[in-house]
Amino acid sequence: MYLNRQFKNLRANGLDVIVHLILGLPGESTEQMVESIRYLNCQDIQGVKLQLLHILKGTELGEQFVLGTEDPFTLDEYADLLCELVRNLRPEIVIHRLTGDGAKKDLLAPLWSADKKRVLNTIRQRFHEQKVIQGSAWS
Repeated sequence: MYLNRQFKNLRANGLDVIVHLILGLPGESTEQMVESIRYLNCQDIQGVKLQLLHILKGTELGEQFVLGTEDPFTLDEYADLLCELVRNLRPEIVIHRLTGDGAKKDLLAPLWSADKKRVLNTIRQRFHEQKVIQGSAWS
């Protein structure tokens, strides 16, 4: 309810709303991430930035990763997740980002995310293979 009110306030002032959605939070399932997209579909937003969770040195999550209690996405898992999310995203919502960059000097995981060209090529290839069309699973 709080977010909905904030979205309305921004829109009432003529501002576009672009949501930053972090993917792969500890304990979060694929279905929960799809539910987040479905929630956004019902809001008056104009854009979304999909961001892979980065595990960084010097953070509590980084400590958990070093201890072996956190397991980040593989590149293939992340590409498949994006296919599912984009299919479920309302077609009018502009996608501003499909991934992001963690500071390489602090990045513990996923290390594959530091190779931006490989990441983008994998996502592009997966979208092509799976014939992903934004909003095709949205109703």
